[in-house]
Amino acid sequence: MQVWFRQTAPYYHASADGSPTPFPVPGWMWDRSRGQQLYTDRMRFIRRLDELGFDGIIFTEHHSGPNGGLMPSPIALMAAASQVTERAKLISMGVMLSLYPHPVRVAEELALVDNLSHGRLVPGFISATAQNLYAYNVSPDEERARYHEAYDLIVKAWTAPEPFEWHSEYYHYPCVSILPRPVQQPHPPTWTTAVAQESIQWAARKHMGFMSHGPTAECAERLAYYRAFAADQCEWSPCPADLGISRELYVAPSTTRLNEAQIDELITDVFEADAAHEFGFMQRDMRLQAINRQRETVRSYEYLHTAAQPFHGAANSVEGRRSGQFLAGDPETLIEDIIAQQQTTGAGVLVIRNEVGAIDLPRALEGLELFAREVLPVIQRI
Repeated sequence: MQVWFRQTAPYYHASADGSPTPFPVPGWMWDRSRGQQLYTDRMRFIRRLDELGFDGIIFTEHHSGPNGGLMPSPIALMAAASQVTERAKLISMGVMLSLYPHPVRVAEELALVDNLSHGRLVPGFISATAQNLYAYNVSPDEERARYHEAYDLIVKAWTAPEPFEWHSEYYHYPCVSILPRPVQQPHPPTWTTAVAQESIQWAARKHMGFMSHGPTAECAERLAYYRAFAADQCEWSPCPADLGISRELYVAPSTTRLNEAQIDELITDVFEADAAHEFGFMQRDMRLQAINRQRETVRSYEYLHTAAQPFHGAANSVEGRRSGQFLAGDPETLIEDIIAQQQTTGAGVLVIRNEVGAIDLPRALEGLELFAREVLPVIQRI
């Protein structure tokens, strides 16, 4: 089983009353000196993840908010990371193609990263969320068509041996012929994550790697639907290496076995009482709620039987641990839980994120050092 680390890269502004950093983050809250130091620390963190043996490092895309505030451009940061890493895959999860007016530019820049990293690029593409549609003023009614058209154009730009014309609803080019070309042939392996039935089916048709989040039972059902649709309708069979599950992580600073009550107490102390570092308030933003209502009109979840609606967001809580979304505990407990989830879902890729709550980079790295020593070698042998 491969283990990929998903970065959060938040930007918090310390307020006197301990209130969360707002959305959108006003420019006056940006500390220029601190910002430069945060990027320096980020590159050191990425280098260490590579040294520790993680199979991949994920770069996200967020705009205008404190969540992912340091990472508006995964492509730019992957290019920088290519120069401080040697073996880990550099993964975008994901580039929101509907936000980009020129997909050809995206194809060029991703091909550049594949060359800089000597073929370690794994481009992940996703639907744009309400936060990012709002920041770039893209209509939810156009989002899916823009995304899917852009994806097809990018793949053709990577693979076509001769210049070609392109004309679709949203993109028109009299001539497409990009340089550089990707190192990986026919093109770097693409991934996505989704919960809507229409998006899952589209990904299966494109033979993409597929990642799921949410409760373990929901992940198992979603991945099973993806496998079945790919086999029955698309004439291919995803293997475990094509399937992933995404999890929050907290590594207890202990090599001795903790009981359930001790783990629950740790979760409550570290996360559940931490309001200043949570992003749930963004889900209550009236502007974003309106966009989400518009997005939902073109999405269905008929494949899902374990829940009435798919889970959205993070679950850094005791309940989140019970449902499998939040891996927390000592190394022995983590190994047992991961193996159980792998057997239930059939996933061959585990995505973890421990930059959660008030866990800053130094503290996150402490947990990852322990995880890399005690847990990672076992999981990579599954």
